[in-house]
Amino acid sequence: MIKLKVVSALLLITFSAVSLKSETYTIDAAKNCVFLNRQQNNIPEKSIKIKLDMNARYRVELSGDCFYTGQTGRDADYMPGAVVFYATNEEDGFRSVYSVLKPGQVIEFTTPNEDPENIFLIAFVLDYWPESSNRGAYTLKVTKI
Repeated sequence: MIKLKVVSALLLITFSAVSLKSETYTIDAAKNCVFLNRQQNNIPEKSIKIKLDMNARYRVELSGDCFYTGQTGRDADYMPGAVVFYATNEEDGFRSVYSVLKPGQVIEFTTPNEDPENIFLIAFVLDYWPESSNRGAYTLKVTKI
């Protein structure tokens, strides 16, 4: 009986460790930038879109640096982070969330039990001046927990 409990516990620990699945995505400061003063912004073309599983828990973290200009050192113009859009199972079972995820920050959420077509995460950076020379990249790590 004790052997069975030990084996069961080991299988549970092994299964839990295996079920963690992380993927990383690059948000490029130039390629994935939406400009606020353009009449036509195509967020689906400029952003990265990540398909998520329904009714699953995720941890999302951001690292790296993006800049609005080519300046370096004290004059470097850091971007504040990436805009992320995702849906959670809060409120009535489907809540849309938009937020700015800063480097070093982590968010966790559970996706809704909805039509799988509606379960995704979109990420991009924002700028005002389309003539800026944006540079750098963020790494977005998405882990199913």
